[in-house]
This record gives sequence, C-alpha cells and structure tokens, in this order.
Amino acid sequence: MSQRPISMPARRSSPAEVTCALRLALHDTVDTAHWMMQLRHALHAQHPEARVELLRHDIELPAPRSNHARSLRVLAQDGTLLALLRIQHDSALTRQRLATLLRPMLPGLARRLALERLHARASLADLMLDLSHVLLFEDDLDVLLAGVIAYLRERFSLSLATLILRESDTRWRLRAAAGNSTRFALTPGSLWSAQRGLTGKALRLGHTLYVPDVRVEADYVVGSTLTQAELLIPIKHAGVILGLLNLESPSAESFTAEIREVLDVLADQIGGVLHLRLLQAQLTSMNRKASALAAELARVNTRLKRSNRSLDKLSRTDELTGAKNRRGFEQALRDAWHLAKTRQQPLGMLIVDIDHFKAYNDHYGHPAGDACLSRVGALIRRALRDEDSVFARYGGEEFAIVLPGIDATMALAVAERVRKTVFAARIVHTATPLGRISLSVGATSLIPMPQHNARLLVRLADQALYRAKHAGRNRACMAGMAESTEVATHAASTRKSSKRATT
Repeated sequence: MSQRPISMPARRSSPAEVTCALRLALHDTVDTAHWMMQLRHALHAQHPEARVELLRHDIELPAPRSNHARSLRVLAQDGTLLALLRIQHDSALTRQRLATLLRPMLPGLARRLALERLHARASLADLMLDLSHVLLFEDDLDVLLAGVIAYLRERFSLSLATLILRESDTRWRLRAAAGNSTRFALTPGSLWSAQRGLTGKALRLGHTLYVPDVRVEADYVVGSTLTQAELLIPIKHAGVILGLLNLESPSAESFTAEIREVLDVLADQIGGVLHLRLLQAQLTSMNRKASALAAELARVNTRLKRSNRSLDKLSRTDELTGAKNRRGFEQALRDAWHLAKTRQQPLGMLIVDIDHFKAYNDHYGHPAGDACLSRVGALIRRALRDEDSVFARYGGEEFAIVLPGIDATMALAVAERVRKTVFAARIVHTATPLGRISLSVGATSLIPMPQHNARLLVRLADQALYRAKHAGRNRACMAGMAESTEVATHAASTRKSSKRATT
C-alpha cells in the first residue's frame, strides 16, 4: 500500500470536504510520526500559515502558552493524558475552525499513541527480565554492577552512567561506570564526592531526581559535554540509602515516565541484592544471626523470583485477549513438539481467523474491534475443553491452538466445535453476508519425525486455513499436503519395523 501523503484540494473546500480529505489522509498511517506528517501535508493546501505539533506527555513538557496557539488534549480510553496537539495560527477564528475540524480525529491519534506505549512497555518488560537474571545469577558483586551499568548505557544510548556505594556516613566509592567523562577519571574503586553537584542534591532529598535539561540546573557539574538530561536514583533497602544510580543522556527521550518507573524498580532490586551481599559478608566474618540471614535471603529471593515470574508472564501474554502472545506461542509450540517427538504421540494444531475482520473494524471502529477480539478469544477458550491445549493470539485477528495428543480426526472435531461456538454467539457483523461473526479454521495433526521441525505443523495448519478461506469461509478444513501423508506413512512404517524386531 502506498504511503505517499494525500494532498488536499487546491481550491477552498467546504468543511465537509476538508473533513473527508483529512480522514482519507490519516486512514492508513502506520504510526504517530506518519500520522503527523500526513496531517501537516493535508492542512497545508487550505491553511499554509497554520502549524501543528505534538507534545507527548511522557517525554516533553508543554511549551509556554502563546496568544496565537491552541492545544487539544489527546486522551486514552481511561482518561489519561497522552499528549497535546498544538495548533498555531495568527487568526483566532482559524484556530477555532481547525480545532473543530481536528477534534474528531483525536481518537485515532490516541489509539496510535497507546499502541506505541504498549510496545514500549513490552520492551521495558524484556529489559527488566534480562537485568533480573543478572541480579539473580551473578555471584561477583563488581561484575554484577559493571554488567548492569554497561547494559543500561547501551540500552538507552546514555552519555554517562555511574553507580556509587556508601561505605560510611562520609565515604562513598565509585563501583561501576560506563561512558566517558570530559572532566574527571571514572576509575572503579576510587572515592567519590557525595556533597557537590546533583549527586549531593539527590542524596539530600533522599528520592529520585530527574533533570530534563541540565543547562538550567545550577547544581549541575559537567561530567560529559553530550549530556542534556540526568536521572539520579538513590538505591535503598528498608529506607536506608546504600548507593546512587546516576544516568546521563543526550536526550530527554531516554527518560520517559514509564522508563523512570522501571528504573526505580531496578534500583529497589539492586538495593535488595546489596543488602543480601552485606548479610553474606557478615556471615563469613562471624557465624551469628544465621537464622536471620536465612530468613532475609529467602525474602529477597522470593521477591526477585516473583518479579521475574510476573515480568516473564507479561512478556508472553497478549493484553487484549489474555491468551499467549506470539512469543509465548513459539515457546509453547517448541515444548509441545519436543514432548510429542520424544513420546511419538500425535500433535494437533489449529489456526483460527476471524472472517472479514477488517470490514468489522472499518464499519464499527477499532475500539469495537478490540472488544470483538476479546470476546472471540473468551469464546474459543471456553470451547477448548482440554486443559493441556495451548491458546495464543497468533497475530491481528488470527489465533493459534496447539493440541497435544490429538490426532487428525480429533483435531478437526475441535476445530468444528470452536467454529460453532463463536458462530452460535451471534456477534453482529452487518458488513458480511452472514450478518454475524464467523471463523475459518485450518486444522492438522502429525507425529513428529526426526527430519522435520515444528514449523511444519504451522505450515500445514496455515495451508488448511487457506483452503477454508478459499472454499467460502465459515468452515474448518484439514491440511491437504502430500507431505503430511508422507510423514504419517513413515511413522506407521517405523512402528511396524520396531514391532517385527521385537518379535
């Protein structure tokens, strides 16, 4: 599909024509940046003097008020402020007209911003999962801290990252650093001044200090000339400051509100690990209070493991339907394939597609489409009676179901039950000949052979889905590849040979 901007008519159009052209220009935009580009291009022909800009709430602060500007609030479904869409024009009447024109377009912009925020959160969940593994399994404290600091600098493209630890009320020592300082050496193990600059300010305040522009901060001491924004997070345990995490970036975009929240959690985990290591040192030097140490160790490990389990589940779950996401599906399929291959048992699979779902979104809108996906997911889960089955959102309006121990006949029966359950729910879809939501289902089953891998199962189910679509939709079809027959024949031959050898 072409992504070229769609131009507005050259003549002065009516409000209805302008609205129609705007909707057409914004319909197929892929992300927020593309949406803004299309909007500016579409408005230029009618109002070349007008300017629009997007101020994201989690990155930028609203610009100072102007007599020639007006801001529209872009809100999430729960009412959370996502951004401000700022309109600038010398004429108050033109600003009012543009605001009236753009207000109906804001829900589409809000959906794109919310989706980008979800993607960012998933990325942060992966980050926390990686760092939590380092905190759990690295025994050497200096290696652990250096690894965390190096990872953060690379992950967020920081100009400078340091971590200092407290030795006494007056002595602080640099334990890990990444990046280059233009003013002083960053030698791990060296003493660190904890009274001056933003370091001293953060320690005096006793909580996270975020400075989006260090150039206007009187307490800032230059560490790197590349730095624009700085984030300082005290590392605590039981309210006592044990250290300080200092992160400097060339851009404030490195420290959105969500990223700062995740880094606060990371600092808490480091605090727990540091406290644990201090307890271990005391146990090495003297063998008293052993029971207290064991209890503390168990509590810290429990918190870390609980955090890992929650993050792992988040990274493998589709938020909209509650099913496994694509990442979770791939892992579950590999596990099921390995088990079926080891036991030489059949492994079934279904790929389910909602018929005419694009037409549903176009007709009822994306919020209604999301609600429909959620309801269809719940109906499919209800139709799956086997607790061993794996249910996942495969992508868009497609779902995948892995059925351990299910042969071809049983797989087709499950496919029909899923299809009938959703069809019987009578979810209205007036943009289709049937007048309600229906499913097309591709089914397959085979016994894994050494020369194949799990992608064969996906390929066969996908081909069966294509047959169901091609045959008219609202039906379930079995895989028709000759390869599936070849696999089954080879499996039968292998079993017969084995039986003759035993006899």
